[in-house]
Amino acid sequence: MRTLALAIVLLARSASADPALAIRSITTQTFGAFTRVTVETSRPAKPTPAHLAAEPESGRPERIALDFSGAALDVPGPSRIDVRDGRIDAVRFGRTNAGGARVVVDLVQPARYRALRHVRPDRIELDVLAPDG
Repeated sequence: MRTLALAIVLLARSASADPALAIRSITTQTFGAFTRVTVETSRPAKPTPAHLAAEPESGRPERIALDFSGAALDVPGPSRIDVRDGRIDAVRFGRTNAGGARVVVDLVQPARYRALRHVRPDRIELDVLAPDG
């Protein structure tokens, strides 16, 4: 019984030593056919994407959200990046009530997009495509 208790304690310590997911940086780049939002993370991540419809009564544009469950937000500086390139108005980010992090891309107009996961460095790239892209 004592061996089992010791094994449980050691297992709990090794699980807590595993670092939680953290968002380290958020950057944007504009190219001819798309605008890329790059979210660098501390380890591989699989965010949950969400399409948020425009809310004309409150002046909110159509949006794309990436939810990172349980993630810490370690991004220095303001929580908004103004892009204003004709496809993306701004990228906003913050903590969720559920204890994770959310990255929101405010679109200028409805647009198609693609999301890619990469490792070394671990990151998510969200490409908002030009209307003809």
